[in-house]
Amino acid sequence: MGVTQQARPAVGLAGAMTAILMAAACGSGGAGEPAAPAASAASAAAGGPVTVEWWGWAPGYDKAAEAWNASHPDIQVKYAQIEPGAKGGYQKMLGAVKAGNAPCLAQVGGETLASFLVEGALEDITAYAKESNAKFQQWAVNSVTFGGRQVAVPVDSGPMGMFYRKDILAKHKIDVPKTWDEFAAAAAKLHAADPKAFLTSFNPDDMYGFSGYAWQAGASWFSTAGDAWKVSITDEPTLKVANYWQGLLDKKLVDVKPAWSDAWFKDFTDGRIASLVGAVWMTKVLEDSIPKTSGKWAVAPMPSWEPGTTVTGNVGGSPNAVLKGCAHPKEAVEFATWLSTDQTAFDDLMVNGGLFPTSADGTSLPAMKSPRPFYGDQPVFEVFSEAAKTVAPTFAWGPTTPAVNDAFNSAVGEAVSKGGTLADALKTVQEKAVASIRDKGLSVTEG
Repeated sequence: MGVTQQARPAVGLAGAMTAILMAAACGSGGAGEPAAPAASAASAAAGGPVTVEWWGWAPGYDKAAEAWNASHPDIQVKYAQIEPGAKGGYQKMLGAVKAGNAPCLAQVGGETLASFLVEGALEDITAYAKESNAKFQQWAVNSVTFGGRQVAVPVDSGPMGMFYRKDILAKHKIDVPKTWDEFAAAAAKLHAADPKAFLTSFNPDDMYGFSGYAWQAGASWFSTAGDAWKVSITDEPTLKVANYWQGLLDKKLVDVKPAWSDAWFKDFTDGRIASLVGAVWMTKVLEDSIPKTSGKWAVAPMPSWEPGTTVTGNVGGSPNAVLKGCAHPKEAVEFATWLSTDQTAFDDLMVNGGLFPTSADGTSLPAMKSPRPFYGDQPVFEVFSEAAKTVAPTFAWGPTTPAVNDAFNSAVGEAVSKGGTLADALKTVQEKAVASIRDKGLSVTEG
C-alpha cells in the first residue's frame, strides 16, 4: 500500500485527535509528553522471564508465538485465540480493560483503533516504538498514531482482489470481469445458464466488506475539521455502490447469506457461489474453509468502475495495540515489532495466515512470489502487491466503529429481508453514527 496514498487520511486524523487523547487519558505522561518507561523497567528488574499476554484471532498467530518463545527465553508470549473483534472480541477486550485484567497486546482492527482510544483503552507506546518505526512503511505508522502519540504496532493491510472459480467461469464461457459493469453482466449470464448458481453473494451483516467497495469508489465516511468529526456515510460514492448492489439484489442475481456462516461456505464448496471480491487475507480463509475446491480458484484484480482505471479498496489490517494497564509495554512492543518485521516470522504469517505486510521490506518476502496450490499454483500475493499500490486515499474510520457496525447490520439486514433499499438503510446508519459520536461527548457534523 503506497505511502502517499495512506498517509494523508491518517495524518489528518492525528491533528484532530489530540483533544480526544487528552480526554481519554491515554498514557501516563502529561498532555504533551509520552508515557514514561519506568514502570516496565521496574517490573522487568524483579527477576525471571517477563510474560506478555496477547489476544487475537489471525491464522498463524499461535505458531508465531511459539517461534518467538523458543528463541526469547527472557520474554515469553502467552497467546490466546479469541473471537474476531466484531464477533465479540472487542467487547471482551474492553471488558477486560475496565476490569483491570486485560492482556498487554491485542489484535485491534485499524477501523476500531479510534473507538478504543475514546474509551481510554490504549497505552501510549511512543517512547518504546520510535526507534523501530523506520522498519515500517510510513503510512502504517501514521495510521496507529493520534495527536503525535503511537498506540499500536502495525501488522498487515487488506488490499482487495477478486477470488473466482476458474472452472465455473470457463464452463459458461464467462470472461473474468475487469469492470463492475462486466461483473453485473457476468452475474446475469451465469445465473441464466444455471439458476442455482450466482456469481457472488451479498452479505447484509458485513459492513467491512461493503466499506471496501465504498472505499474503492472514493467514499470518505469519516473526516475531521478541528476537533469535530464529520460523518458522510451517505456520500455520493457510497450511494453509487449501494445502488449498484441494489440493482443486483432486485434482479436476484446475487446470493444473500450471512458472512462467515456455514451455509455461506457450503455454497462456495458446492459451486453455488463462483466468486468473492474481498481482502487479501481471504486467501487463507478460503484455503482452510473450502479445501475440497482446491486448485479450482484464481485471483484477479478488483473490478474497476471505469475501463482502464485501477483503484482498489481495502478491508482490514489489524495492528497489535497495547491495552491500558499493560505492565510490560516495552517488551510487548519488542515482540510486536519482531512479529511484523522479522522476515521468517512474517513469511510464515503470509503462508499460514494470508496476512499482507506493512514492513518496509515486505515485498521481498519469499511468500510474495510463492505459488499456492489452492489457486492452481498462482502466486496470488503478486496480484495483491500491485493492488496495494492503488488503494484509494480518501477513506478513514471514526471513533465509534462498533456502534456503526451494529447499526449497519440492523438497517441493511432489515432492508434486504423486508424489501427496503440499501440507500434508505444507509441514511439510518448515518443518523445512528452521528448520534453515537455525540453520545461520547464529541463534536460532530453531517456531511
